[in-house]
Amino acid sequence: MKNKLFIDGHDAFLEYGVFVEQRGFKQLIQFAAFKKVDTTDWPEEDGVEVDLIDPKLDTRTLQIQFCITNTRYAEDLFDELSIGAYHTFEFREIKKTYRLRMTQNGAFSSFIKLGKLTLTFSDDFPVIPTGSHKPLDKTGIRQVGFEVDGIDISQFGAYVLKGTDDSIRKSANTKDNLKISTKDTSGVFYDASAVNFKSKDVTLKLLIDAPDIDEFWARYNGLFAVVLQPETRNFYYSTLGNEYDCYYKSMSVTKFDILRSGKVWCEFSIVLTFVNYRPVGQYMLLAHEDFALVEVLQNGEPTLLRIRPMRGISLLIHQSGEFVVVDSGNDQAKIFLND
Repeated sequence: MKNKLFIDGHDAFLEYGVFVEQRGFKQLIQFAAFKKVDTTDWPEEDGVEVDLIDPKLDTRTLQIQFCITNTRYAEDLFDELSIGAYHTFEFREIKKTYRLRMTQNGAFSSFIKLGKLTLTFSDDFPVIPTGSHKPLDKTGIRQVGFEVDGIDISQFGAYVLKGTDDSIRKSANTKDNLKISTKDTSGVFYDASAVNFKSKDVTLKLLIDAPDIDEFWARYNGLFAVVLQPETRNFYYSTLGNEYDCYYKSMSVTKFDILRSGKVWCEFSIVLTFVNYRPVGQYMLLAHEDFALVEVLQNGEPTLLRIRPMRGISLLIHQSGEFVVVDSGNDQAKIFLND
């Protein structure tokens, strides 16, 4: 356990008999969340307007689980960490150095001489990493369809895990329109003229399976170097063929393990806020043989005609979403094409 953790330049195992518990690094590698950004929410429009000219990372709180080989040295460690607020921790296993401030002494358990302790620290100096992606198909990952700013996530050497699709496709919540409630009337009077949607959070569940710690940081930092940039990012989801403006909100690591072979396995989630998310159905536009779009009048105004696939048939609808109908006897009938 020597030469793995250094505190203020001293080998923590030789000095205090402590080392980081296996799988105890996951909070250390988490990036901080963005500080709250300014937003403007217009009730008559979808989503929000957001100021992302110069977003800043917040401080982050993290817990580290330590094992101790001789519990009588625990007080020596506490004493060292109480001399001044900040201390330099060099974690050589993950090739990272942090300047941390201890904020809490958590759980402590002992059995004869052996023990475990959990300490909580604050990282007050978060930084945005630098890095880049690889050309498509050069990471060995055969998975495409999730892009950030035109870069497929596979180009960062990351797999998209189950649950991501569901999070993307879940509809945003609707905004409340004007409503009036009076004591002498049951229910409410509600402005039903339009339905507008709020912004929504989407969780990307990802996995980086790297051959060593250096390659892990190259992939991990490359991804976050893009995600943490100012202004909104463009997220493309090929299953629906849609693009969404979004920005980074926070992230968390659920599993981080360095195997004996040196291979690194990291499962993590990134929360993106989709600024404007309105459900969009699949449809095609009706065109002439020369590819000019077919346009008709609806209530005296020109409108495009769309073909909307629904349950085995295709229906003609106006650009506004209303069905195109014709007179059939004394009734009106929808026009459909048999697929």
